[in-house]
Amino acid sequence: MYENLQEILTSFGADIDFDNPQPGQSGWYKADLVDPGSGPVGTVEGVYKVITTRASDGMLMAHLTETMSFEQGDVHVEAWAEFPNLSDGRWLYCPAVGISGELTGRHGFRQWRPVDLGKLAEAKVVFFASPTS
Repeated sequence: MYENLQEILTSFGADIDFDNPQPGQSGWYKADLVDPGSGPVGTVEGVYKVITTRASDGMLMAHLTETMSFEQGDVHVEAWAEFPNLSDGRWLYCPAVGISGELTGRHGFRQWRPVDLGKLAEAKVVFFASPTS
């Protein structure tokens, strides 16, 4: 659907101590989704929360939930992530499902990675082929 988006942060808030993150700390964000070749294509609103420390290696784990809104409909995104992956520039892969409009029932994924933390990210939204698409 969109494989080369810029995600431009428009607002955010967090109670996370990024120097010493702890389970229970959380944040929220809103961003515009822009195709560099054609302009704005949608928006994203999301929340994340540091939930636990993974027992096997001590890694902080965060849960995130997002709604992406496009002219064709809305997309629900939900995933677990290693907390450092939310800021270190690696691609984060998240399952995605269409929940309204033409996208209802479509399954795929959303990828995201920060380019300029707190300002700009690269993003992709891809749906798998289906018999009705």
